[in-house]
Amino acid sequence: MSRSFRISRLSASLPVRGVLAGTALFASGSWALAATRGHGASAGKAQPWSVAACMKMVGEDPSGALDYARGALRAGAGWQARHCRALAQLETGDEETAARDLESLARMPAGHADGPTNADQAMLAREAADAWLALGQASRARTCAEYGLTRQKQDQGLVIVLARALLAQNQTAEARDVLSGFLAAAPQASSQDYVLLATAERRMGQIGPALEHVSRALVLDPLNPEALLERGIISEQQGHAASARQDWLQVLELAPDSHEADLARQDLAVMAADPDSP
Repeated sequence: MSRSFRISRLSASLPVRGVLAGTALFASGSWALAATRGHGASAGKAQPWSVAACMKMVGEDPSGALDYARGALRAGAGWQARHCRALAQLETGDEETAARDLESLARMPAGHADGPTNADQAMLAREAADAWLALGQASRARTCAEYGLTRQKQDQGLVIVLARALLAQNQTAEARDVLSGFLAAAPQASSQDYVLLATAERRMGQIGPALEHVSRALVLDPLNPEALLERGIISEQQGHAASARQDWLQVLELAPDSHEADLARQDLAVMAADPDSP
């Protein structure tokens, strides 16, 4: 059974929308700007610029956050305001502009007093890579992730997004090697690391290692829909249709509106249509 890999929106296995807003809370700035659309102050009155307030607003009122960040930039705020603006753009549907701005921010020269640190650049590169993946541009996602890893070599989120980009480009052996190398040195692996490694191994026909690693993923997170989906695929390839069906039905129960659920439904439909399926 052939399956095409679709990219889920992750930042260290988390969705771009609604999550990136909480990835960084910086110290408040001292700039003032005219309040926009009445958010946080009466129209026409000065409202102090606060990165934390802007990031919080992204999750609660992304359009307001967009106006707030734009006003801060007009008043001379720094890169954190551009960051907040990009996250608000993701939330309001302007993903490509946001991805470009996040990538540009990640590549800002480090070392300036008001510029991003190496850790900030790694975070921004990860967010940019996630955004490019969500847009289906795996090559750009890979470039961003590889750049981010030059800023922080053991950033788990960057390793995950790089592996996803490589899988999306059908660079399966390279994805496996990236994940294997990271897991060999990682003090704490995540369920997501093992799921992606299992996916790469299964695609390469390495069913035994794939089953071992997806089992480790489920030890770490027994209710991980992506791990259950992957274990079901492996079970189906091994001829264990009942076990596969059980895993896919659990995916539907745990995350009925997810991408994993869509794939599980497809697999269950194929299985139901197979006259040889038990």
